[in-house]
Amino acid sequence: MIIKIKFIGRYKTITGQDFIQFDVKAGTTIRQVVDAFVKQFPLMEKDRKFMMVSKNNTLTSVDTPIGEGDEITICPPVVSGG
Repeated sequence: MIIKIKFIGRYKTITGQDFIQFDVKAGTTIRQVVDAFVKQFPLMEKDRKFMMVSKNNTLTSVDTPIGEGDEITICPPVVSGG
């Protein structure tokens, strides 16, 4: 099944793209998609535990399964100084 993966912030720079179409098997979770991208783009590894991920514009757990046509957004962690 085909899903859309959208990149935010520095992830656009790391991947060189705003979004991609991605073919996944039924039952794939967001975690598995994130793992695939971290493997392909090792600069994302340091953020793995703190990435913000949404499914169809709603923040969600990385254990959430993905369905046909879903849009997954991967955003770097938000950090504030004080």
